Amino acid sequence: MPEHSTIRVRFIDAKTGELVGETDVPAEQLPESFEAATSLDIGENSFEVVSAEPMTAQEFRQTGTVSIALREVEYATVDPNELRYSLPSISDELPPIAEGSTKLGRNVLELREDDWRQVEFVALALQPSITTAFAAIERIYTEHREEYGFTELHVRNEVPAPLEGTSLTLAELRGAVGEAVTWLDGVSFEGVAGLVEGGFAVKLPSGPALYGLQNEGRVSVLGLHHTKASAAVEGDARLLAALASKHQVCLVDWCRVEQLPPSAERLQAWLSGQD
Repeated sequence: MPEHSTIRVRFIDAKTGELVGETDVPAEQLPESFEAATSLDIGENSFEVVSAEPMTAQEFRQTGTVSIALREVEYATVDPNELRYSLPSISDELPPIAEGSTKLGRNVLELREDDWRQVEFVALALQPSITTAFAAIERIYTEHREEYGFTELHVRNEVPAPLEGTSLTLAELRGAVGEAVTWLDGVSFEGVAGLVEGGFAVKLPSGPALYGLQNEGRVSVLGLHHTKASAAVEGDARLLAALASKHQVCLVDWCRVEQLPPSAERLQAWLSGQD
């Protein structure tokens, strides 16, 4: 089936569902996918793409049409001196996105970029680096905290390789978590197309998800994305404590400046929101 070189684009008001206009656009002027956050300038106004049907160029080049739901972007003038950070600390770098990958139609763990490595397992041997990072974050709390956020934040670079010196493999992790879990298709970021290169994620029975990075089967990052825990939290706490004890790692909640030892009781309290 020949591909269309010109695409009929229908613009839909995302709020009302009404057709607001349509035009013919050369296929090469449209993105390969609307998976990532996309904005369009129409006249003097800017719009964000809420959804597109179909989502990919491969599809709409076959059909010759695409419907795009738009929402107008409203800009507000803000005094830079009044800007506040919502978090006291973030990781200094994000992992790369695998070239040519997509999260469309896949069951993935989708994180906000600021959530990357906010709660993670860190080798106990890196205690001096943990202490240094904690001191910097505590200064944010004591010197830069205001009612609605923080005037500064600490960008963490003290622990670039949190599992340095450990030997955890993805195969061992699969064996440790057992069969009562849900392995996802990978990790992605909100508003970003594609999957994290070398990323993996598994949802635990009580709700939280373990995620991280692996290279040739060796785990280099193991984070914990915390959600409201269910009644299965006791079993998950025992699982995590055993894993942490075996590999001599601790759970670190950077923004709360909290370090949890490989203790099932402490981990259960943290997962339950009682710590």
